Formats: sequence, structure tokens, C-alpha cells
Amino acid sequence: MFMGKNKKWLLLLLIFPLALCSRANTGSGKIEGVLHGVVTDAITKKPLSGVTVSALVPGTNSSREVTTDADGYFRFVQLPASQVTVQFDKKGYQSYKRANIILKEKSAVKLNIECLPEDMDSDADNSNAEYPMLRMMQTSL
Repeated sequence: MFMGKNKKWLLLLLIFPLALCSRANTGSGKIEGVLHGVVTDAITKKPLSGVTVSALVPGTNSSREVTTDADGYFRFVQLPASQVTVQFDKKGYQSYKRANIILKEKSAVKLNIECLPEDMDSDADNSNAEYPMLRMMQTSL
């Protein structure tokens, strides 16, 4: 019996440091940010569901995609704290790309996007410069 207890203690002593190391490694990685927001129709102001939202970290081949829900809401979690490029695509609407969105550690960036339908007159880019409108807010997590 004495030998059985020693084996249990030895096993505990071996496992405990491993558990501490694995716990420490989960928090030692790069702290990440959140990117979320709402996409609406620029004319009707109604939420757009089914918009493909892509986030790309420049200089990498890393890209993530989400789709807006029925309320036009999208959310990316665990994006690296860096600059990202975000693109919005939906059939029947003009594509929109926004570069150099800065995600900071332990913070969230909210993007509210208004997209123009494709059939809108877009002869002069300057005449519609405010569309799709991008409003950004940064908050702490």
C-alpha cells in the first residue's frame, strides 16, 4: 500500500508542472482583437443579410470569411492585433473594400457599412464618394 501512495504522489508531481505549463501557454500568445458591425442598404437603410465579409491580414495568405445574419450583423473574433483589409460582397450590390483597419490588442472595432445597389449610377466615383459609408468605432473589450 505504501508503494501505491508513492506512485500516486509521483504521478501528481509530474502532472502538476505540465498542467501549469499548458495553462501558461494559452495566455502567452498574441492578444487578439474583435471586428464586428452591421451592413445595411444605403438607400432603404434596411439590414442586409447574406453579405460575405472577408478579413485579410496584409502580407499573409490568411483570410477569414463570415456572412451577415438576418439583422445584417457580422463578427470576427480572434483576429490578430494588426492592420486588416475587409471586403463586403453581395450579389446585386457594389463590392466594397476597406484597407488599413487597425485592430488593437484587447479591443473591438465596430464597422457600420452602407452598400449601394449595383443599379445605382456610379459614373463618377467622386459623386458617390460617401457611399458605401463607413463609420468606425473602437471600444475596449
